[in-house]
Amino acid sequence: MLTPDNAVPYGAFGEAADAFQHALTCRCTVSDTAEQLHGAIEGAGLWVLHEIDPQSLLKRGGFAIGAARQILFFHPRFLARILAADPAALLEAPLKFALLETAGGRAVLRWTDPALAFARYGNTALADLGLELSAVCEEIASATLPSHGMNH
Repeated sequence: MLTPDNAVPYGAFGEAADAFQHALTCRCTVSDTAEQLHGAIEGAGLWVLHEIDPQSLLKRGGFAIGAARQILFFHPRFLARILAADPAALLEAPLKFALLETAGGRAVLRWTDPALAFARYGNTALADLGLELSAVCEEIASATLPSHGMNH
């Protein structure tokens, strides 16, 4: 339960994030969106590796926030390509989607653009992989939040 003494109000989304993140908003609950996201990730041939519940974790620490989830996903075929191209890029895996409930009860889905992350390595194989993973993330997001009720 959110109370004035332990509630953590969300600040405004920073405009700088628009340069390296994508975001979609829908009139869905975080829990329903997380369930749809799991299906879309698996439907894209990737594995859901873990789901983190920041709301529950913060509650254990004495803080209250709205619904939130972080879903980590990837596939070994991509990890093998990363390691063959440049093992230093291992830090870019797994990929992650974040879901936050806004004050208006909408779910916001956010993710970092893999194309930008992998391009930093100056390696053609990683840049190509980043573009491929960026397209996969877009497909997953579109499958999770169909065009009705969402915006960028």
